[in-house]
Amino acid sequence: MNLKKGETAAGRAGLISVLLVIIKLIVGSLSGSIALISDALHSFADLTVDIISWAGLKIAQRKPDEKFHYGYYKAESLATLFISFFILYIAVNLIFEGYSRIIVVSEITMPFIALFIALISSLVSFSVSKYLRKIGETINSQALIINSKERFLDGISSIGVFVAILLNSYGIYWAEGVITIIIGAMILKIGILSLKDSIFSLMDISPVEEEKNVKEIIKKIKGVDDYSDLKLRKSGPFVFGEVKINIKKSASINKAHEIADEIESKIHNEISSIKSFIVHAEPYKSEKNKIAIPVLNQDGLNSKIMNHFGRTDYFMFLEINKKSINKFYFKENPYKKKKLRTGLDVVDFILKEKVNILVTKEIGEISVNKLRDNLVDIYKAEGGNCGEIVNKFLEGKLIEMKKPTRKKD
Repeated sequence: MNLKKGETAAGRAGLISVLLVIIKLIVGSLSGSIALISDALHSFADLTVDIISWAGLKIAQRKPDEKFHYGYYKAESLATLFISFFILYIAVNLIFEGYSRIIVVSEITMPFIALFIALISSLVSFSVSKYLRKIGETINSQALIINSKERFLDGISSIGVFVAILLNSYGIYWAEGVITIIIGAMILKIGILSLKDSIFSLMDISPVEEEKNVKEIIKKIKGVDDYSDLKLRKSGPFVFGEVKINIKKSASINKAHEIADEIESKIHNEISSIKSFIVHAEPYKSEKNKIAIPVLNQDGLNSKIMNHFGRTDYFMFLEINKKSINKFYFKENPYKKKKLRTGLDVVDFILKEKVNILVTKEIGEISVNKLRDNLVDIYKAEGGNCGEIVNKFLEGKLIEMKKPTRKKD
């Protein structure tokens, strides 16, 4: 993210605010329009907001050092906090000013010039608001986004001033006070919301949208059994995070690093606001398993084991939770009569069933490599039927196959 863009945007908005303040104050004083003078004060508030935004974004660009290992990004959140307090101050003053204007009313001179200035001010404020929002969303700057909202209200405020001056010219003098109170209330709401956001950011609140997206990415990564301790914290326009992922104990160190790197890479590529994300891979033995066993027939747990993995007639699939069988079912091997590359096709077939364990008597080298690449553990079948094999697996008596039993499937 280019924070320099944000700094430039805040500087440009500040120059526009200076011009609006001067013009509104002059015309407001000459015409006697309290609403236009109040709007000038509102523009002065915008100028202050621009200065604070500019300063916060400028400091946030400083690189991490020995004292601030995570950088100066929170300077942007701190700037937002100051902006919020200033917005609240202006809002309260406008409400009191509007109330006093209802009690003490006066006629406006030079109404046409005052109307023209209010209209131009509104159009300029809407344009600046759109510009600041675009830059703010591009660099994920909370200060600029809140600034853009305040500018939008400034545009609404100027429209209100236009209406108030128009009504005043027709003898409806109290309209100025009412509209000023309404404008103050709108600004007060923005101030409260921005204050809440800035405080939450300084307290390292976990950003909801980023958290949701990170969870979706982790769930789609093959080889992650589960995850825990997902922590995200907002620091200015950026987010820092970490997570623990559970990977099978049988997975190699290289495979664990590969999975962790894949998660980090996807998160950085798909979520631009995340500055740093660390994945800790933890060895894990799942209590939930799905087992595939090549069988000769479909006779429940009495089904006979088939010697050849790739040429088996059927596969029995069992879902096991801790020490019990939840359910089992059979599927016919669609590749049993295929002459070439049978093993690879059969591996793809059982992987579609989302198995994590294969129990077989014989298996070829290519099939073993592909199964291990997909983190499927392979055990040597010992026994005549599925019931005997499953009991041995639950008792931890099956031996894990470290190498293929044959060169071809």
